[in-house]
This record gives sequence, C-alpha cells and structure tokens, in this order.
Amino acid sequence: MLNSYFKDEPGMYHDSIGVLGECSSAKRSKTSDFEESRTSLVNWTHLPDVVISEIFDNLNTPDRLNASSVCKHWRKNLYNKKWWKHITFTIEPDKINKARYFIAAFSPIVSHATIKLNTFSTECMEEFVSLIQILSDNPNLKTLIIEPTHCRFFEFSSVKIIKESLENDSSLITNSITKCLPKLNKFSIGCIEDLSNQVEHFLKILNDKHSNNLTVLGLASVKDEPGKCKKIALSPSLFKPFTGLEILSIDYDELCDEFLNNLEDALSLKRLVVHLHSVRPTHPGTSNETWKIFKETHPECEFRLTVIHAFKDVHNMHTKVLRKQMPLSHLKVFFCESVNISVLECLSQYYQETLRSLIWVDSLNQEGDTWAITTPFYETPDPFLLISWLCKKLEEIILYGYKYWEDNLIAVARLRGPQLHTLEIAEDDILFSNKNISPHDTCFKDIPLNLKRSWTPKKRSELHPVICNPTAGDSDEYLLPIVLADLH
Repeated sequence: MLNSYFKDEPGMYHDSIGVLGECSSAKRSKTSDFEESRTSLVNWTHLPDVVISEIFDNLNTPDRLNASSVCKHWRKNLYNKKWWKHITFTIEPDKINKARYFIAAFSPIVSHATIKLNTFSTECMEEFVSLIQILSDNPNLKTLIIEPTHCRFFEFSSVKIIKESLENDSSLITNSITKCLPKLNKFSIGCIEDLSNQVEHFLKILNDKHSNNLTVLGLASVKDEPGKCKKIALSPSLFKPFTGLEILSIDYDELCDEFLNNLEDALSLKRLVVHLHSVRPTHPGTSNETWKIFKETHPECEFRLTVIHAFKDVHNMHTKVLRKQMPLSHLKVFFCESVNISVLECLSQYYQETLRSLIWVDSLNQEGDTWAITTPFYETPDPFLLISWLCKKLEEIILYGYKYWEDNLIAVARLRGPQLHTLEIAEDDILFSNKNISPHDTCFKDIPLNLKRSWTPKKRSELHPVICNPTAGDSDEYLLPIVLADLH
C-alpha cells in the first residue's frame, strides 16, 4: 500500500512524506470473459487527467495516496500543486535521500515552504542551495521560512570541510532568496547571522515589489559572539511601506523611536519581536512617550524581548532598554551568565497587565548556591513571587542555571495556580531549607496540587546537554527552536 511510505508521522503535508515508490502499469484483472469485456469499456489507466483530478479532490489524504498507486498515470496526477501547498523540507544528514526526493518532487509546486536545515553539514548545505534555486523559479511560492540548527551557515569553513565553492554558494543563496522575495507574503531569515548581513538589501527589494502584502517578516538574528559583530543600524524608513505586517522580528540595533513611528500604518501588527545581543554606545534607545503612542496605535500588539549572549549589557537592561510603557509580554534571556535582579523587579512594577512569559536560562552551575537568585523568602522579597502575584497574565516560567528556594517555588505555584501552564526548573537547582524532610513530601506534592496537573522538576537526563554543561552542547541547538517559534 502506498501510504506505508508515510508512517513517520500522520501529517503528510510536511516532512513525514516518505519516498513514493514506482508504480507498474495496471494489472490484468482475473475475471470472466464477460466481465473482462465490460471492464475494458472503462480503462482506469487511461482516464483523462481532469477526471482523475476530480476523483482525487473527493478523497482524503490517505485515500488519495492509496489511489495514486493504481498506475504511473494516476501517480503522475498526484503531484498537483493544490494538494501540496504546505511542505516542510527537512534537510538532515540522516534524511538526505528523503530531502532530495522532497526537493525534486515538491519545490517546483509548493506555495508555503518551511526549510529545516542542518547548517553544519556540507551535504545538507549543497541540497539547501539546490532547493533555494528551484524555489526562486516557483511562481506559486508565497512563504519562505528557514529554520536552521545553528545561527551560521558555514561554521566549519576554517577547517576546510566546506568546499572551495563556498563563496559562490553564498552568492547563490542570496541571489536566489532575492529572486523569491517579490512573490512572498511571509519571509524569515531564520536568525542566520550570514543572512542578517543582507537584510538591508532584502528590505529594499521587498519595498520595491511587495511591501503591502507581507504579513510575516523575520529579520532578527542570533549571534554567537556579539562583540565581534558589526553594529550597523538600518534606516527606520525602510520599514514604513510594510503596512500589512502582523508579525515582525528585528535586532535591537534597529529599535528606536523613529523605527516605532514608521510602523504607524501597520495597523494589523500583532507581535513585535526584538533580539538583543548588545547595546552599542551610540544607540538612541526608546522613550516612554513613543511607546505610549505605539500602544495606542497598536492596542493588540505584543512586544517580545529576547536577550542572547549579552554578557555585559544584561546588567544595564533595566536602565538602558526597558521602558514602563512597553507592552512587554515575553522576556527570554539566554546564556548571559548572570541574573539582573533589577530587571526582574521591573517586570512586576511595569508589566502587570501584559507579561505572559519569563524565561531565564544558563548552564547549570556546580558551585553550591553561588548562583542563587535570592535569599530565602523570609529575608527579602523574591522578585519571582512579586511577578507571580502582580502579573495577571503570567502563564510561563522557565528557570535554568540558578539556585532557587523550595519554599519560594511552592509559593509561585500557589499564587498562579493552573493559570501557570509551564513551570520548569532543574531538580539540581532547588535549594531545600529543611534537608531532613524529603522533597517528595513537600514541593513534589504541593506544586502539582496547586497547578492541578502532574509536575516534577527536570532531571539532568531530561535537559539539553548545553544546559547541563556549557561545553557539552551548542547553545544554538537549544535556543533556536524557542526563538523561531515567535514567528508562528
């Protein structure tokens, strides 16, 4: 049966599609002479394409796949663009043959393409170049979303793993994406640093050809070493023509009052995502007055701030970055190697009506309570308790890499109750005030009772390697899926 090729996952429109096998011609039926003469009047192998298409239209996905195994003629009619609008191309070393099949079969007809790409593999990069080139000639293409494993394309070029045509491949990628842009309604560079250097070029092409129809635009990047990157702010006027935007992501270098003012005509804007790696000395920042106007113009818009590898500037966020009038709904801080308590205190003071998610992540520290966020609750107010108490919409807290008191954790669960959909902390990071009492008699029972669902802290075996040890994994592999989800 044909759908035996589709056992990976039930969602055939995405990367679960297996390699479709070859079909033989229709087999001779074992019927009586009379039945055979009747059957010959309706030759199923030679039905007109329009009839087969009509049949396929009335079938669900599994039945359509089964029907396409009748013969090669029916199989050929399976590849109609109206049934393959959404495709996820997964380009991984262990799935390279499947990726090649997908590229050959679907890249010329797909309308909405998502590309999950292993950027550390030469073989995968070669297939990616081929895919982008074909997509650039696809007149149906409306969506191009890239979701890489790492924030760089050519991480191993210095070790000569990438072939000499590296520069040519890079140009092919840029040129092919440029050719796609005038057709797109949704576009994301996937936080890839190499592509972030071409953002100004991409924006100018989009401005000339397609700015009114663009609804999703992902231009934010992830930088491994922010201190070594060029900080070149784009002209805020480049964003003014995008009046149909619903979701926009940018780097903090672009965020300023003039940028916010240039979004005044994007009345459908629902989400503004900003990635902060560092704050250049000449950055103008934003003002409360401009954010107030922004909120009045975009009353439904969420502001999501993601801080990545900002080792120095995380200490000044509360004065240089945060503004009381920001409609801040999500704060994510990844691998900055410190917690800014003043930032946490600002959250409960400024964003009581908007804050929905707080994520603060570093690798686990082995030195006792060196990285304790706060002293026990009876000595000083815990900012997490204030956030849990005052921020009415808070539904997610994820904390890794910092010691936290059991009593405070229980209090967080009691304050938020079942409204707190996500509560994650490493078991190794919980500090117990009474070591004579088993945790199974305290927080392991009390927290599930208040959340009204099963709950346990994360064991080391459940954590990403980079959370357990900063040298045991790559931070990109952990954070990229989280930050890329902001565009969904």
